[in-house]
Amino acid sequence: MKHLLRKFNKILDYCFNYFEDTSLTFDNQRVVIHDSEYLLCRAVVPDVAEMLRLQKLVYMDDNSWDETVFESELRNEKNKLYLIMRQNDRLVAFIGASFNQKVRDVHISNVAVDPDFQNRGLGQFLIQTMIKCARFNEYSSLSLETRLSNVRAQKLYSTIGFKNIGLKKSYYQSNHEDAVDMRLSIKNKKESVNE
Repeated sequence: MKHLLRKFNKILDYCFNYFEDTSLTFDNQRVVIHDSEYLLCRAVVPDVAEMLRLQKLVYMDDNSWDETVFESELRNEKNKLYLIMRQNDRLVAFIGASFNQKVRDVHISNVAVDPDFQNRGLGQFLIQTMIKCARFNEYSSLSLETRLSNVRAQKLYSTIGFKNIGLKKSYYQSNHEDAVDMRLSIKNKKESVNE
């Protein structure tokens, strides 16, 4: 009987935690990176047109993301977090991630930095911010895929601590290029996202 009661309590805990109405929160903030000031904030649906423009500018051959996909992602505030960076009201970078409560993994789906703003540390800053969000929400890992040909991105992710855990064959729809599957295990040291 105790065994059944423990099992029932586990199921109840799972249900309450899974269906708990807790949207991922993020407070807008001004940040300075290499002596330049940016506004970092949560993306909202009116940002979609600019995000789509930037996505196409950075990933010209990839048409797998359209307005509908971005809008759907942004409306799911419980499991998705998209952050944008602006300078003088110009969208210069964004990152998007899915927070999988069941496996406690944050999957980074998008990172895009305007070519005019690349090599300024914005991509690394956005990834580090997502790592802080994962820690704050007590997730245990982050994962992402990057094109096999994108050695520069692989180097950045490796510098941050991501490990190559294998290849996903013909992962990208646009040209069937393989993807490097990468993962970062994190310690749950709860800290403020806005530090």
